[in-house]
Amino acid sequence: MSEKNVHAGHRQRMYEKAEKIGYDSLPEHELLEIMLFSVIPRANTNVIAHELIKKFGSAYGALTAPLDELLKVDGVGPAAAKFLRSLPMTMKAVAAAKNSYLREGYTKKGSSPDELREYICSQYLDTDQERVIVWYLSSNLKIIKQSVFESGSFDSAEVNTSVIAREAVTCGAAYVILSHNHPSGIAFPSEADRMVTAEIKEALKCVGVKLFDHIISAGAEYYSFRERMF
Repeated sequence: MSEKNVHAGHRQRMYEKAEKIGYDSLPEHELLEIMLFSVIPRANTNVIAHELIKKFGSAYGALTAPLDELLKVDGVGPAAAKFLRSLPMTMKAVAAAKNSYLREGYTKKGSSPDELREYICSQYLDTDQERVIVWYLSSNLKIIKQSVFESGSFDSAEVNTSVIAREAVTCGAAYVILSHNHPSGIAFPSEADRMVTAEIKEALKCVGVKLFDHIISAGAEYYSFRERMF
């Protein structure tokens, strides 16, 4: 069997494996290997993928490495280096387009609690800094507006209870969802999280608005006060 046929068969098997178990379940070297198929048509990209991870520590390290450093890896030419460097920016653009599409839909037609929770958690995937977002919703769970606090813990002075209540009344919200992230990866509320949640819930109740949920996002995990406590 020719080398060309061997590579073709292997690559087809790799594609089938990725489709079967999901690309996010592949080992990092196999994910890089498949990424390189389209720009390195003949060489053994498995070997190149291992070298990339050896040099940069991970697939993420390879995708964010400087071009001149990528070119030092055997088998990585200018086209492959530029392709790898473009992937994070491409994925970020796709994620932004998806978020814009989803938000437009949730603004126009509303959504289910699960859909909202998934969308809200997605807003924290691009940051390792603690961020607080307050969501103002109509009676059928359409997003009316959001307020973003780029940094600071949930119990910081930036999360002003009276401001949230006043904004809810001003924009005509029926519900409010609080959300923030735990960069530690632990999706469990602190005592401060619970106290501030209770304060905001009571403040909103006084102006006729319901706190629908408080969602804590922590990577692949989340904690919903609505599911656990409300």
